[in-house]
Amino acid sequence: MKFHILAALLVAGVLAAASVSSAFAQADSELGRYAINMPPGAYDQNAPIFYDPQAPAIPAGTTVVWFNSDPNQIHTVTSGTPEANPGSLFDSGFMNTNDSFQHTFNDAGTFDYFCMVHPWMVGKVIVGDSFEQGHNFKLSSGTGPVFDFTKNERNLLKFELTSVEVADDQPVTYKIIILKDGTEAFSGDFPVLGKDLYLELIPTDTDTKVYGPDISDPVVGAFHVEGKFLKDNAAYTIGAEITKLSDKTPDEPITDGFGLQIVPEFPVGIVFPLLAGIGAMVAIGRRKFF
Repeated sequence: MKFHILAALLVAGVLAAASVSSAFAQADSELGRYAINMPPGAYDQNAPIFYDPQAPAIPAGTTVVWFNSDPNQIHTVTSGTPEANPGSLFDSGFMNTNDSFQHTFNDAGTFDYFCMVHPWMVGKVIVGDSFEQGHNFKLSSGTGPVFDFTKNERNLLKFELTSVEVADDQPVTYKIIILKDGTEAFSGDFPVLGKDLYLELIPTDTDTKVYGPDISDPVVGAFHVEGKFLKDNAAYTIGAEITKLSDKTPDEPITDGFGLQIVPEFPVGIVFPLLAGIGAMVAIGRRKFF
């Protein structure tokens, strides 16, 4: 109760400070990559979700941007819990509707946060630091090489082109192919600026859906692929290829393949072994993967 009263007094006394909260979003030198939204009605203690998504798994080094989309409500994004080290790692200050705040997560771990105005609004970010280095790409994952759906509802992957120099403002087109037990389950093209592609995998009960990027000005935000093909207990192989550098097709194939094990929400039987190693791949269509 004391905390609630203190929060109310803070809001009443520092409303003017809320107008500058959007400036906090520029505090990080890194561009925002992954968006978390405070949806309409997030202030309600009975709301189905306070921060959307509620508990993403992201690779270390990812910059997360929170947006306040809750009409006529002031919120904060404050690390820790009301009882344990509130604000010791990050604190947005008061955020008006349409304000944003960002923070870069450089270390692995699970990071809780909450809203100081509405302390029942809680969320967390899970950060992983494992990666695989291929011939052309470095692949980082929020969960590591095993995506256990019983522990994480979603997994953000970061593809970083390492074999070719790319300017931060240079258009690059990735083609991603996902094989499930050797059969193609997904294929899609993703245009970005610079060398990095952020792609989140979300197992769902619905048909395949692709959306994003989270940040479109410039186009550096995460894309999302969701669908029921990701819910099976299977060995997946993810192929990455650069199909365009600026407006030109690369003279030589720029490709790699990586193994990822997905464990479903209700695993049955023995988990299939991970695909071992990283292989250079011939390209798509005229240069087919694997």
